[in-house]
Amino acid sequence: MQGAVSIIWRVLKVLPVVGYVFVLASLPHVVRRKGYFLGILAVALDILPVICLIKAGIEVFTGDLIPDKFASQSATQLEPAA
Repeated sequence: MQGAVSIIWRVLKVLPVVGYVFVLASLPHVVRRKGYFLGILAVALDILPVICLIKAGIEVFTGDLIPDKFASQSATQLEPAA
């Protein structure tokens, strides 16, 4: 289910007019997740039409290009305590 949602989200971001609305609406969430500099960079790449297509195509197969700032901490929190 998570994979399907991820692909649908990437398709919505690529659409010309609708994509801009989704990208700009998600700006605060992306900045919180990735940090100020990397979040602004991710949104800027998603706003640029051709770059967004390339980035979305790569992310479908490899996952997120710009990592979250808390990605390593969330992985350790999911491990059960011994």
